[in-house]
Amino acid sequence: GFNVWTTMSRGWAFVAAAFIIIVPMYQEVKAVLKQLARNKKDKLSETENHNNADNQPLHQNGKLPNGIQNQAYATTLGSNKHEFIFQRLWNTFSRMIDISKSSQ
Repeated sequence: GFNVWTTMSRGWAFVAAAFIIIVPMYQEVKAVLKQLARNKKDKLSETENHNNADNQPLHQNGKLPNGIQNQAYATTLGSNKHEFIFQRLWNTFSRMIDISKSSQ
């Protein structure tokens, strides 16, 4: 009785420990591979956007063309969160300054 119970408990503990170790590791590897595929896809689309924006003039009526705006936005997506927030704040402040200059 008792010897069987301890053997089953050890077996159950071994299965639980294997599950606790293997499943998160599998999920992490799967997430890393998914992120690598997403990064590769984003890099390809970024180079396509960059190639399309090369033929556009820099300014059209004082505004950046959409391709260049999208390219600038896409480059911030690859950066860390703090750089992205800083870039968005910088863009907002520069738009506010441009609006205030044009209203004067």
